[in-house]
Amino acid sequence: MPEKKLLLFDFDGTVIDNSEGIFNCIRYAADKLGMPRPAESQLRAFVGPPLYASFQKYMGADHETALALVEAYRERYRPLGTKEAVLYPRVKEVLAALRADGYTLAVCSGKPRDFVIAIAERLGVSELFSEYYCTTFQDTKATKADYIRRAMAENGVCAEETVMIGDTESDILAAKQTGVFSVGASYGFAAPGELEACEPDRFAADAAGIYRAVTERELP
Repeated sequence: MPEKKLLLFDFDGTVIDNSEGIFNCIRYAADKLGMPRPAESQLRAFVGPPLYASFQKYMGADHETALALVEAYRERYRPLGTKEAVLYPRVKEVLAALRADGYTLAVCSGKPRDFVIAIAERLGVSELFSEYYCTTFQDTKATKADYIRRAMAENGVCAEETVMIGDTESDILAAKQTGVFSVGASYGFAAPGELEACEPDRFAADAAGIYRAVTERELP
């Protein structure tokens, strides 16, 4: 594998397990607008893709309703949802080891930047990331591939020097669109067979597997 310099991490389902906060906020939004709650089997599909699109796809919301659902979701997420996230086991150790090895680490997520930074700070990993390439409340049209391209440009690296690490189809497809190496975090929120169908370059069954996939060594 060519020498890698920039490691881009998806956030939900890769760095943090935020299922409790996300699921609670989806239920809250549905209840507030008087809509049926999504089935338990559908909730995991909300993690990763933009909320607006997921509310349309899984709850049949039209444009205005989807916007209202997103706002209701954030109404609860701001004070409560950000506090319901936890790090996956050994993630902090892996991030610190990769940083010590000389890699540049950044977040590349469809989650709003303010939320990502707040959670990273609360969980004690914010200093391990050099930047956060994420959506904002003002600009929700950029894609994950756009963030990858921006990250490469700002860090002065090419696709061959970059890795995208994520747990869902959107992460792996964005990596393929930009020509970067991909690592599928199979411990995250992907549906059964979802990552396998996308064919990432490597798989990681846990956080230590990310270190192994990137460095081809065992975690010290």
